[in-house]
Amino acid sequence: MYIYSFQKSFWGIIPILMFFFISTFNINAQINSIGSFEQGLPSYWTKGTEPAGATLSWAKDSSRSMGRSLKIEKDSTSEAAMWESENMVDLWSDKHFKDVDIKFGMYYMTSGVNTGTSLTDDEKWYVSFTFYREDGSVIGETKFELDQTAASTGGWVADTTAVGAVILPEDSWTTIIRFVGGKDATGTVWTDDYIFVGRDGWAGQDWNTALGIPTGWFYWLPPIGGNDGILTDGYENTIVTDEFAYHGQYSLKFDMLEGTHDGFVGTIRYALNSGGAGPIAGSVSGSNDITALDGVGVGDVLRISVWIKGENLLPDSALVVGDPWTIAITPIFHTTLGNNEGFGDYWASDIPLTFPNATAFDWTQFYVDVTVPEPPAGKEAKSITIRLHPLGRWQGTVWMDALEIKKIGGVTDVEDATIPIEFSVSQNYPNPFNPSTTIRYAIPQQSFVVIKVYDIIGREVKTLVNTEKSPGIYNVQWNGDNNFGSKVATGIYIYRVIAGNFTQVKKMILLK
Repeated sequence: MYIYSFQKSFWGIIPILMFFFISTFNINAQINSIGSFEQGLPSYWTKGTEPAGATLSWAKDSSRSMGRSLKIEKDSTSEAAMWESENMVDLWSDKHFKDVDIKFGMYYMTSGVNTGTSLTDDEKWYVSFTFYREDGSVIGETKFELDQTAASTGGWVADTTAVGAVILPEDSWTTIIRFVGGKDATGTVWTDDYIFVGRDGWAGQDWNTALGIPTGWFYWLPPIGGNDGILTDGYENTIVTDEFAYHGQYSLKFDMLEGTHDGFVGTIRYALNSGGAGPIAGSVSGSNDITALDGVGVGDVLRISVWIKGENLLPDSALVVGDPWTIAITPIFHTTLGNNEGFGDYWASDIPLTFPNATAFDWTQFYVDVTVPEPPAGKEAKSITIRLHPLGRWQGTVWMDALEIKKIGGVTDVEDATIPIEFSVSQNYPNPFNPSTTIRYAIPQQSFVVIKVYDIIGREVKTLVNTEKSPGIYNVQWNGDNNFGSKVATGIYIYRVIAGNFTQVKKMILLK
């Protein structure tokens, strides 16, 4: 079960299949780091060693794509300086596979490095890919020694394996990439757009080959998810930026060009029933706590929300083309958790959002409610990922921030997920009625709601609602009885709706 919700600031065509307007309502939940772009490291990478005299930075001063690169600045040091990846065998790649010709490498740029043609290992700058068996023993390593015949490259240089140079003799259960400045190496070096792609088959996947996405996130962007070190079709404009932010300093920016394309930025897998333990062991580093998922199980309802700001929009495009010209929140449930388990997805849905009928809008919260589905027989619902997903023909510019996931209950009693602009009470229908009638009311914010029926001289007849309600539009039925279950006589009755500071009274007629 899922509920689509859309923006409150306009009224549009009556939606289909539970498509509703979205809201600027703030759920008031803590912003979990699962949805933040404030983290200080790129996803899947750690500072392996940073000795005195060396500075490792997730650099914004130069990059090939997505606005960031790995950078080492150093003098001679007591030990090598090193950026080190975590296990690149993750998500839907349970292993890196044997018998496939793998093209891998990266782009790099140097400035003022030490030079020479007969350098010792301690004087070299290099990048290595190391492959490990299930028991942790090494299968092999490929090392790219960077060009140090000149002090500076003057721009980005590609270094990749030749055809047939690397074919794994057995599957790799752990693959680690290291970017190293030897202890006696000096100067400044940047690396970016790492490459890992099978030339004549699928070798598996390494993650965030471009380095613009922070801890807790991964991306899948064309042309081959970015595995080949190239982004196209507008996704080259996808960056984490400080241009605008709803929470903190940074947000994720999609600036999509005209054309047909498909790609996303999404979260890593987060455990259901995790006890707030954070990310899956061995998957990524950092503390991406998501305590809102503690105790979540099959049948629970999760509210997934994100704040979005839009510009350069084509307001009528979705009406003409449909879902392919929208942005979706895509929740995916998995029967797997960490490395070497595979993707294990058993339920996924692109849930399209409907934007205001305008060329631009300011920060607005959009959400969807999703019920954790039953997994296949013999399996367990173990984890969830969330994708921020421009669909098909989407064109325009959006900034996205503060992705939240919040458990809201086992069922949702909201009759309509629309978040209304204001409190309102509709005339009961039918009216006059016999034997029952329905009262429809709308509340734009969480409120304690009391609805009572009185007779014409003001005596209480029936309490219909007396409880806390989330924002939404509700229906409540009165069957012409009193609080003791007895049917009441023909006549005029009054119903009063109290929601917070809002009160409204209307008349209705029971005919027998």
